[in-house]
Amino acid sequence: MNKKKRSGNGNGTCHESGNGNGKGVKKKEIKSSTRGIAKPIAKRISITAKSENQKKLLKSIKENLVTITAGPAGSGKTLLAVVSGLREFVMGNYDKMIFTRPCVEANGENLGFLPGDLNEKINPYMYPIFEFLADYLTQDQIEYYMKENLFQTLPLAYQRGCTFKNAVVILDEGQNTTPEQFRMFLTRIGDNCKVIITGDPTQNDIKGINGLVDACDRLTNVTNLNIVYLKREDIFRNPIVAEIEDAYSAEKIEVKI
Repeated sequence: MNKKKRSGNGNGTCHESGNGNGKGVKKKEIKSSTRGIAKPIAKRISITAKSENQKKLLKSIKENLVTITAGPAGSGKTLLAVVSGLREFVMGNYDKMIFTRPCVEANGENLGFLPGDLNEKINPYMYPIFEFLADYLTQDQIEYYMKENLFQTLPLAYQRGCTFKNAVVILDEGQNTTPEQFRMFLTRIGDNCKVIITGDPTQNDIKGINGLVDACDRLTNVTNLNIVYLKREDIFRNPIVAEIEDAYSAEKIEVKI
């Protein structure tokens, strides 16, 4: 499938897929039966786990209603979540995909007022998610799904009172939620949902206890909810990322001037 040039408006596309057995899934044609809605389809969805922990993550997403995964940068959390969800959607198991992220700038940086409507305001935060989608879908397909509300971006601030139904729901950057926001998000789950939550506990941009760490402590005995931890050895972004993580995880060195 020919890729189209990615644009910077947050509406991209992506790939990877897997069955959790470590052998990967051969690329094949997938036909959609999503509630009789005629729409363009991603024809090739494949996910391949590159480590044992990634295999556990793919298996958990396939088998559980809610999967929470915590791990370092570059370990494939968002990639595997987004593409696993896309595969479920394309196969017709769910009517739509809902993407959400806390609208928090990294390390307290304040970008100020963002112009435009709600989608335009949240698009910068969703850019990494749509970049992953971009490897599987064309820009036209992305725009179609967005126009038909089959792909939805929904800030946490607007979720009170909502019920997620017939949807794959992905919460990315879960470490930037408060425990109250995390609880509110999880209690939106309605009929026929698959919920995937990702986050890196070491890159927290809010003060106090973050919702991801709190949830991993609280929810270990909840039925149909599984927590998967990715580690340093699961980093495949670039070899230097693992070394950088090691350096920042090491004991601080006192510098004498």
